[in-house]
Amino acid sequence: MKIAILNLMPNKVETENQLQKSLGQNDYGLEFTFLRTATYQSKNSDPGYLEANYKIIDDVLSENFQGFICTGAPVETLPFESVLYMDELTQIIQWARDKTSSSYYICWGANVALYYFYGIEKILYEKKFSGVYDHEIINPGANLMDGLSGTIKIPVSRFAGVRKDDIDADPDLELLLYSEESGPCLIASKTHNEYYNFNHFEYDADTLSKEYHRDIKNEMEIDIPVNYFPNNDPNNDPVKCWDIHGTLFFNNWLQNMYAHSNSNKAE
Repeated sequence: MKIAILNLMPNKVETENQLQKSLGQNDYGLEFTFLRTATYQSKNSDPGYLEANYKIIDDVLSENFQGFICTGAPVETLPFESVLYMDELTQIIQWARDKTSSSYYICWGANVALYYFYGIEKILYEKKFSGVYDHEIINPGANLMDGLSGTIKIPVSRFAGVRKDDIDADPDLELLLYSEESGPCLIASKTHNEYYNFNHFEYDADTLSKEYHRDIKNEMEIDIPVNYFPNNDPNNDPVKCWDIHGTLFFNNWLQNMYAHSNSNKAE
């Protein structure tokens, strides 16, 4: 199966590795194509690397992809209209809805997709949510919840989210995972086979640690990530307690995408 990934994160290689590793524990023989924006040049990436390893949307319009992923980006506090590549981004996610079997949006990418497709406004928090939060499965029988049970632990790292009431009010949207502390996590579109995850099943064990120490270095006011460092000590190595749940989730998504793609071929 072919998956296109629009990587909007500053550290491209780290995000590439996280997603390929998270999605690679199966026998689907995945082929990844990484996309970049044509209308905005990343300030944190080597242009030569992007030219060699990334494509723009015009390069792949004639190709067939089963899946699409859109990452987050460090622009959560900006109004959507102030993001320089917003017009191109909405064109890409509309293409993904029209031309692929399933889409998966992460963090700020989830905010953008819900705003563009459903008009759901983001809410900004007073401070950054950072840590490993417990999440409740709202509907255990829902698509992608197969094999998941009990409390689901997921890394959270964001300044923005959405209101649960706004999700519940839209008949096409279904809330799948929810935290009493950090709010809506995973949301599904009932008719478009799209999934919007404000949190990070794909994170490595040390990703929140790197972010925390980076933020401290940049003199940001931030708390120690909750439920993350053993004994709440940033000098201790964290444990990837979300690994099994993340693997189950991604394999469920791939299985769903595979079935949906074959169903479309049969039609």
